[in-house]
This record gives sequence, C-alpha cells and structure tokens, in this order.
Amino acid sequence: MRRLFLPLILLISPIFPGAAQEVEQERVALIADRVSVDQATGNLIAEGDVTILRGETVLTTDRLIYDRAAGQVRVPGQLILQSDEVGGVVYADFAELDEDLQNGVAEGARAIIDNQLQVAATSLQQIDGRLTVLNRTTASSCVICEENPTPIWQIRAERVVRDAEQLRFYYENAVFELFGVPVLYLPYFSHFDPSVRRATGFLNPELRSSGEFGSGVRIPYFYVIDDSRDATLTPFVTTDAGVLLEGEYRQRFMRGSIDLGGTLKLQSDEVGDDRGFLFARGDYDFGDDIIGRIDGIAVSDDAFLDSFGYSSADRLTSTLSLERFQTGRFWRVSSIYFDSLRDNEPQETVPFILPEAEFRRTYALGEMRADLTATALSFTRDDGRDVSRTSLGAGFDRTIVTDPGLVLRGFADFGGDLYYTADDPAVGSDTDARVDSTVGFELRYPFVSRNAGLTQVIEPIIQIVRGDQSGDPEDVANEDSLLVELDETNLFSTNRFPGSDRFETGTYANLGLRYESITPRGRNITGTIGRVVREEALDTFPGSTTLGQEESDYVLAAGFDATRNTRISGSLLADDDFVASRTELRFAYGGERLGFSGTYVFLREDEITPEDRAELVFDASYQIDGNWQADVGFRRDIENSDFIRVDAAVSWGNECATFEFSASRRFTRRDNVEPSTDFGLTLRLAGIGESALGTRRREQICGT
Repeated sequence: MRRLFLPLILLISPIFPGAAQEVEQERVALIADRVSVDQATGNLIAEGDVTILRGETVLTTDRLIYDRAAGQVRVPGQLILQSDEVGGVVYADFAELDEDLQNGVAEGARAIIDNQLQVAATSLQQIDGRLTVLNRTTASSCVICEENPTPIWQIRAERVVRDAEQLRFYYENAVFELFGVPVLYLPYFSHFDPSVRRATGFLNPELRSSGEFGSGVRIPYFYVIDDSRDATLTPFVTTDAGVLLEGEYRQRFMRGSIDLGGTLKLQSDEVGDDRGFLFARGDYDFGDDIIGRIDGIAVSDDAFLDSFGYSSADRLTSTLSLERFQTGRFWRVSSIYFDSLRDNEPQETVPFILPEAEFRRTYALGEMRADLTATALSFTRDDGRDVSRTSLGAGFDRTIVTDPGLVLRGFADFGGDLYYTADDPAVGSDTDARVDSTVGFELRYPFVSRNAGLTQVIEPIIQIVRGDQSGDPEDVANEDSLLVELDETNLFSTNRFPGSDRFETGTYANLGLRYESITPRGRNITGTIGRVVREEALDTFPGSTTLGQEESDYVLAAGFDATRNTRISGSLLADDDFVASRTELRFAYGGERLGFSGTYVFLREDEITPEDRAELVFDASYQIDGNWQADVGFRRDIENSDFIRVDAAVSWGNECATFEFSASRRFTRRDNVEPSTDFGLTLRLAGIGESALGTRRREQICGT
C-alpha cells in the first residue's frame, strides 16, 4: 500500500492552521498509509500506519480524525504518544487532543517515565503542554507479568499531577503498598521525576541499631542551592542517645571544590556537652600548577566517632598544604595536626608540625641524572621536646647497559642537616649540624630463557654501598626513624630508615636474586630472596630488626597468578635457621559470582611487639543469583583466638527495588567505648528519588 508523506505546507494550510505561526520553530509532519477528506464535514481522516511529528512530540496510531472546525485531533483507537511534556511514552485506548498536541484527554492511559516509573490511570488530561493529570492512578517501577502479577511496591492514588517544568510528581490520597499490602497512607506527597539526577528533597532513610545508641533512623534531606552548591541535613534519631544532627555542605568551583560537614549531638550525656565532630575537605587550583589542599577533622572527645559508627580510627590526621608539580621539579609546603584518640597517648605529647616544606629538582646531565633536594621541618609539643630541622641534599645516578646485558649503575648522594632542639628532658636546648654521604654501585645480570609458551628471567643483584655521617647520631633526637622494617620493597635501598633523623652508615652489601616466569595464559610466578651483609655491626638500628647485624635475616617474597582471577603472594623474614620473625600471606580471587580476599600476618615478639601477634583479615562476596548477594568479613586475632571484628550483609534487588540488611560486631574495648553490635537496614525504590537500581547485576523478577 502506498505511503503518503504530507509535508509541512499540507499540515499548515488548510489542515492545521493553528500550526502556521510556529512553522519556523518546529518540525511538523504527518505520515500515513491513506489520507482522505470527508466532503460532508471537511474532516481530515488518516488511516493505516499513522504518525504525527510536531517538534519533539510523536503520536502514532492506526486511525486519526482531524476536526478542522473544532481544531481538534481525535484518536478513536489505541495510540502511542512520546512527549517531553509527558516525560516519556503514553499508551492509551482513546484520546482527544488540540491541534497543537498540547492539551487533551485520554482514556485507559499507561505511561512509562524515563524508562523507569510506570503509571496506569483510568484517564489522562494534558493541560497547556505542562501539566499531566492522571486520575485513579497506580504507579510502580516494577515489571508486572504473569509470573509476578503483584509488584514489590506500588502507589495507588486518587490523582497524580506531573509538572513538566518542575519535573515533579504530586500525589493526592496516596496509599503505599508492599507486595500488595497497604502499609502507609498519605493525603499528599510528591517526588521528583526519575530523570532528575539532583534535586531538593528527602533521600532514602536508613535504619540502624547498636549497643551504643540503641535503635535509630537517619532521614537525610538534600537541598540544592544552585548548580555548584548543595547541602544535606540529616537528623539521626536514636532511642538511647537522643538526637544527632548531621550536616554537609558541598561547593564546586571552576578550579576546585570544598566539602564542609559534621555532626552535633543535641543532648548532653555522661561524657559531656556539645559532643560531635567537624570536617573540611577541599582543593583549589591557583593557576601555574599550584594547588592548595585541605583535609581536616576535629572531634569533641575520643569516644564519639567510634560510639556512633563514624570511624574506628585511633589517631586523626589533619593537613593543610600548598604544592606544585612540574616536569622535573616539585615543591610542597604543609602543616599537619595529629589528634590522638588512644588511651595511652596524651594529646600534650603529640607533635604539631608547622611547617613541613620540601623541594625537589631533577636535571639531566647527559647520561647522568642529578637531583637536588631541600627540606624544612618543625614540630612542637605542649609537653615535651620541640625540634626544627633544615636539610639540603644532592644526588647523582647513572646506569649503563653493556652488550652482554650486564646492567651497571653508579650512584652518590650528599647531604647536610641543621637541627635545633628545645625542651628536651635529656639535653635541654641545643643546636647540631651534620653532613652525610652515600656512594655505591650496583650490578644486575638478567638471564632470560624463552621457549613456546614460557619466558623465564633470573636476575642476580649486587649492591655495594658506603655510607658516612659526621658526629654522634645520638646527639640528634630520633623522632621519625623509630620503626624500621626489612622487606622486599627496601631490600635494595641505600638507607632503610623511614625518616631523616637516622642514617645508614658503614660498608654493606645488598645481595639478592629475583625470578619471574611469564606465560601467555597469565599464570605468572615472581620471587625474590636476599639479605644485607655488613662489614661490621651497626648499633643505630633498633633491636627489633636484624639490619644492624653483620648478616641480616633473609628476605623471601613470592607471588603466583594461579588464574587470571586468582593471585597468591607472600613474604617471609627468617634467620639462618629459617625461623620466621615476620610472615605475611595474601590471597585474592575475583570470579563472576564469588570474590574473596584475605591477609595473614605474623609478628614475632621483639622490642616493639611485646608478644607474638598473628591476625587474619578476610572479606568475601557471593552473588547467589541474579537478585541475591551475600557479603561477609572478619578480622581475627589468631594468637589469642579472639575476633576483633565481624561484618556481614545480605542484599536483594531487581529493576525496581533494593533491600540491604547488614550486621557488624566490634569485640575490642577502648576508652569508654564498649564492644557493640550494629545493625543496618536500607530500602531503595527506583523511580522515587533513585535512578534504575543495580542494572548491572540485578535481574528482573520476570527474567527479561
């Protein structure tokens, strides 16, 4: 059958005269299999596969009658209307519309808004292209089918109005149902269109229960200030601890951002008044590659964060910095404040750092690389030693690869420090200066074997290093080099002290062997073994490590990619009899439905660790089916056979709703925070303040 296309001129004159004034603004067309004019009435009749296009509005049906005298379009049968004013697609059994398709009524209407919210109504009325009024309405984002005739949730309302300008739904006499059972009646409520990604209104509430505060509910209210600013205010109402008020303010700039927030407990308790915390996070690009950053937190007392589940940290760090990164150079100036929440660490003894400044510059001198560094550090205590340090340094490094594949590297570093110490209980106030140097060379000779499906590399490594420093190390207080470790990451380092207050001196050799095998299927193996050998013992290192002995413990590390989804790795620090002083084992698996990871750590008793310690941390997630997921995790003290924490959660979700129940138990006791068990319950509904939920892993109930 011949298809007819009536272009713009046919619709404007004489068929749709009201559209003539808008011809230049909107695309208007009629497409149909057959078009005729009733000679008696003058009505235009379009039949077959009929489509009207007007701007962004598209109407399709089998038969359409245009009443020229009344300026009305009548659709006597089923139709589909796609319109931005409606917010999606409308299906109806009958409709009468004006010639602009902006006003009209429809019966047996069903609408799909933003491919999420489904609304069915006995009748629909379109007013001025802005308001869509639906009468005797049922709304849900759940798929309804023969296998699942009752949706998980739905809203029945006497009337629903959608405002196309405000992108908001308004309900009158609404009844909220779960699994077909009425659970809540509201004479009036509203929510934003599912297409709105950011709008003022209430967010999903969260139910919680804890041994610390009893039962509680969090009800967040999100307020949009403008395109770059918003705020969230959350009352947290508890049965045993009163009411807490949480707040957060966010602002984005062209060159940065700022987040401010905190929590205030409105009632006093046995701990004190005005309990809570404040935080600030932000960054700003001042131009010319200069960036300022802030990350700070302040808390009223040591127990607040842990008591209400905000954080289990026992030491808080706040920083304020200004930095600049450029090719070959870098500088940073910062201030650091530590807030100790530990029972055995008085705040008066914790240092405050101002400033911490660092400058680094790299030069290419032919085939040699040169580095210049300058640092300054000053920290003070209310009770105890104050220290200021200024350091300058220079380093040179060159690597040569010979034709046989032998890699030769030479390096040299020189530096100087100036210290000022005040209020030291042992020496009082004093000024000290020292210089240090490190020179050495490194040899690597990788042996490579290649055959079908396997590449193997064995690389022996030898470093010979000489370090010297003027003066007595004990003349300078040791603030930043108390905890020293030996592992595969610093086996070939020339100074294994973590800070600048101590320096590795003497003549020593870093010896090691590395192995790697690579296969096309990804089943790779890596391994490292090595130790440090000294000309003579060095007493600068603490007794908790064998680095100061003439022969250190052996460092052993290995990794195995069993499959593309499975990784096993571990490290060991052992003496000549292979008695381990530290063991670490890590494993991880990430499959399509099951994923888990874990870490086991063993530390033998030493000066820092008063007794043997062994812990296991484990986390797992299992996708039971397309809708159910389970998560579990724990941290266990193996040595004492006690749990430190246990977490578990189960969630269910599909295209229209997600439900999550979580439980956690903290077994440790700190300050006046007792062991407690927490429970959480969250329900999210797609189409009402939420976008489509979990579409990547959640299946529809109907299996489509």
